Amino acid sequence: MSSSSPPLHPSTTHYQDEPQPPPPMTPLEPPDVPAILRSKRSLKRQILSLDFPLPRQLQIGLTCFSIAISAVQANGVYCWGTYGPDVAKSLKLDITQAQTIVIGGTLGVYLCAAPLGALTDKYGPRVGSLISAGLSLIGYQSFAAILRSATSETPLVHIYLTIAYFLVGAATVGSYFACLTCSSLSFPSHPTLALSLPLSLIGLSALVLSSFSALPIFLLKHSRELDAAKFLFFLGILSPAINLFGSLFMKVIPQPELFGELKLPDDPESGHGEHAHIKMSESIGQLLRLDERTPMLIGGIEAAWEEIEAMESGKDSYTARDLLKDYQGFWSFGIFLALIIGPGEMIIASIGSIITSLLPPTSFNSSLLFTTLAPYVASTDLNPLATRNKHVFLLSLTSTIARLVTGVLADYLAPPLQATPNPAHRRDPTQSSHLFIRKRPVRLSRSAFAALAGASLGLIFAWSAGMLGDTGARLSVLSAGTGAMYGTIFTLVPAIVSHHYGPTNFGLAWGMISYFAALGSIVYSYLYALLSVPESGDSSEQCYGHKCFKFTFIVCAISCMIGSVGVIILGRRWKV
Repeated sequence: MSSSSPPLHPSTTHYQDEPQPPPPMTPLEPPDVPAILRSKRSLKRQILSLDFPLPRQLQIGLTCFSIAISAVQANGVYCWGTYGPDVAKSLKLDITQAQTIVIGGTLGVYLCAAPLGALTDKYGPRVGSLISAGLSLIGYQSFAAILRSATSETPLVHIYLTIAYFLVGAATVGSYFACLTCSSLSFPSHPTLALSLPLSLIGLSALVLSSFSALPIFLLKHSRELDAAKFLFFLGILSPAINLFGSLFMKVIPQPELFGELKLPDDPESGHGEHAHIKMSESIGQLLRLDERTPMLIGGIEAAWEEIEAMESGKDSYTARDLLKDYQGFWSFGIFLALIIGPGEMIIASIGSIITSLLPPTSFNSSLLFTTLAPYVASTDLNPLATRNKHVFLLSLTSTIARLVTGVLADYLAPPLQATPNPAHRRDPTQSSHLFIRKRPVRLSRSAFAALAGASLGLIFAWSAGMLGDTGARLSVLSAGTGAMYGTIFTLVPAIVSHHYGPTNFGLAWGMISYFAALGSIVYSYLYALLSVPESGDSSEQCYGHKCFKFTFIVCAISCMIGSVGVIILGRRWKV
């Protein structure tokens, strides 16, 4: 074969417009899987996910800041004691109509807990914040608009205000879920701080928001009274703005070192990498069903794994229908809880009205009233707004301190079970991976602790019925004592529910039982309204003096005592 003959295998001809194969990938250049997955997501999905590529430390800072400011603005519905009397006065509402508005906000908190909690579990805390932003905007702004345009002659004006306040209550519970869920899932290795700090800020929310009402811009001209419409308009800007900020930056911080082996539901779009870790944390949130009154100490990561294992094994499974059929004493426990919580909710909702009853028009400027308020105001010439803010301050502060102290004290008096490896798990993988044992004896059970707090609340009501007097100089005992016992009970009861009904369905059990607290709030709020009738018998007039609520306090004292006895009996039977 001559050298000029063509080769047996001529080289491949390349055309200019023909696509070329990619160069071979070297081991030193691995594929960027998260970037590839993000590039394949649709533009709509990228916009809705708001997945901004931020440095981890910056994202941690933004998440913590979002949780903090969202918690501080969350409790606007419990600021009624600050502006409620001014609303009733401007529209000439009787006490029953005013209490109806308060109950609307309370129902917004309780009735919307389940749907907003489910949405937060499914779509994450940023969606919860976004929903709260819309609810707070509509609720506050419609309330303020009604106040500006309506008069005492407007028919059904209190019904319109009740609907608006219902939306404010719904926004409150939405912020609760967003803050606590994000904090708990972002910092599972520090369960105490992850829940206690947001809960403390939420407890102080009413204090922080009510403090703005003392600014001169929110006072009526030539008067020291609050311009309720202007103040609510301000809250209608502040709350949505903070919730919108949370909807952008309240991202769950991935914790792959803690949940790296968790099995996730199949999701072809979730992929791997950072997005999968985020979905992992959200999946844990769905399993744990955290809400705004979850106990502060959840037992750390071992308790989370135990909960997941129990759910996968199908233990302690029950439905809402089973609970309604009185599953494991559901009805009796709920009724006893309503007997204790109802009076506390009534004081929180009615503290402004109680103060008004003790501050008749001729005594508004008396320096003998509430002399202990002097450190909190610039002048000793006290006014109703400053007095109401003081007692909102006491309710908020004592409730927060009680939650923090109770969480630590309860774990000391009734030590939680501690996780230890189960040797049988190595031989039989179907066995639980951990055994939970108590290494220190129980000095005071949680049910006895809750009963003691309920009985103390009853004694506070009994003392107030006989010793409060017509000047209100001792009203601080009622407001501070109610706040402390209310915070104590709402820290202990969820732990009792979780222990008795099991952690796998805690969200369902506590959600159903919390409706009894809503029922108690309605019953005792209307009881206060019906019994606070002036001597003239005209319910449209303001009742003044200690006699307006003396009989109500006696009923509340008896109710708390009965509920406390019932709780301790059930606690002994349930061994919790």
